[in-house]
Formats: sequence, C-alpha cells, structure tokens
Amino acid sequence: MTHTAAAPDTGLRSAVHAWVDGWARARGTDAPQAVPGGFRIEVRRPGHLARHVLSEAEPAVLRDLVATLTTPGLWIKACAPREVVEPLLTADWEISEPQYLMTTDRLAASRSGAGLPSGYRLEIVDEGGAVFEARVHAVGGPGAGAGAGSCCGAEAGAGSCSGSGTGSGSGTGSGSGGAEGRGPVLAASGRAALTTGAPGSSPAPYAPSVVFDMIGTEPAHQQRGLGRAVMAALAGRAVERGARQGVLVASPDGRALYEAMGWRLRSPVTAAGRMG
Repeated sequence: MTHTAAAPDTGLRSAVHAWVDGWARARGTDAPQAVPGGFRIEVRRPGHLARHVLSEAEPAVLRDLVATLTTPGLWIKACAPREVVEPLLTADWEISEPQYLMTTDRLAASRSGAGLPSGYRLEIVDEGGAVFEARVHAVGGPGAGAGAGSCCGAEAGAGSCSGSGTGSGSGTGSGSGGAEGRGPVLAASGRAALTTGAPGSSPAPYAPSVVFDMIGTEPAHQQRGLGRAVMAALAGRAVERGARQGVLVASPDGRALYEAMGWRLRSPVTAAGRMG
C-alpha cells in the first residue's frame, strides 16, 4: 500500500501570510520577506533582531535555520506543537510559552465603547488608516492604580501590553491617575492592522484581514469585559474599512477568551529564541 504525502494546508498558509503582514504593520517593522517555509521579518529591537515565521515545521527547513541563525536575538515561530519542534533545536534555543494562531470570519460592526461598564471610556487612535489602537481608560474611582498587565495576545511586550514583543511578556500600567484614582488611567488596550493579500500574491493570497495585536488588561480591571470591549471596537473599525477576516496569535489565557468569542484555532505555534 502506497502512502501519498499530505497536501500543504493552503488555508493555514494564507492565515500565516495575513498574520505576518498585519503584525509587521502593527509593530512598524519592515515588510515580511518570503523565505523557504514561510517569512522573515527584520524587527531590529534588543532581544528580537529578526523572526522567521513558518507555516509548518518542515524538518529540513528547521534544521537549516538552526544551523544558520547563530546570532542571539533571532527567533523562529513554527506552526506546530512543541513536541514536533523541540527535537529539531539545539541547546542554544529556548522555547517560550505556547501560542495559538486563530482566525475568525465573524467580524461584526459595533458601536465603539458598547458594553463598557460605568467608570470607563474608550477611544480609538488612528495611526494613518491601516493601523489603529483602542484604549480603555478608568476615569477616577478605586482600582485605577498601575500594575503588571495581563496580555491575551502572545505577542505582547513591555508597556501597557505594547512593545517589541518576543512571544511573551507583561505590560505595565500607565496614565496620570495613580493609586489615588485621580484622572484617567489606562485600564486596557489593543492594536489592529488592516492588510490585504492581492490574488496571486506569493506565497498565499488571503481575504482582506485585520490582525489584532497586544490586547491586554491591567490586573485591577480584569473580569469586567474590557478585553472584549477592546476587541469589539477594533473589529468594528476594521469592518468599516473592509476587513472580512480576523487573525491573531494568542497566549493560553487569550485562547480561552477568543474561543468563547467564536474564534477558530488554526494551529499551535511554537516560538523559540536563539540565546547568547
């Protein structure tokens, strides 16, 4: 009996293509460049010089990357579980927490700030049309102090769940209120980038998409639906501008939230960084 090799998951490849395009826009990096097995993005930040994003853990591609990526601060993100990726790495590579590539075709237009509890206000800051950020502020009252943020997106970094991001990290509160609760304090935030893969684009075209990034809520403001409000506001703005698909990479906590919102798990993502 002969066995035929499984055909590549073109839907997954398209989702990865959309994600890297949007991630690069949201972070302000160079555009992704197609390489064997996926994409390379020049990030040029301390501890995160560049990343290779692979739509599958093809052994020959991974072994070649491990052999050639010798500079600390380089990252590999492969759409495969840890048990598939780890045996192909050397001791110079360190794996971060699990991550999950997720998509949705259930984006819905919504009124900005809908569903916010009293004591909060939401604003959307537009950064030129393709990139925008939603910010929820606590307006006075107790619990408006700063603290280490909880990020539902695995691509979080320092600073209110926004920063360079190496696959993990926690944010810190910001704003003018402080522990006394005087004035507005940032309670939750998130970014989104619109991107469109034109038909025939290499290596995988995709539908007009919005990529969500750095979604986070400060500890004192969790369990109040602020993360959902941020996502809804960003999705509403994206739908107004033609997005039909949502894409993100989530942390374990974020995965549970997004699945409850109807998102589909496309693949586990294993992130590994080259150590010094």
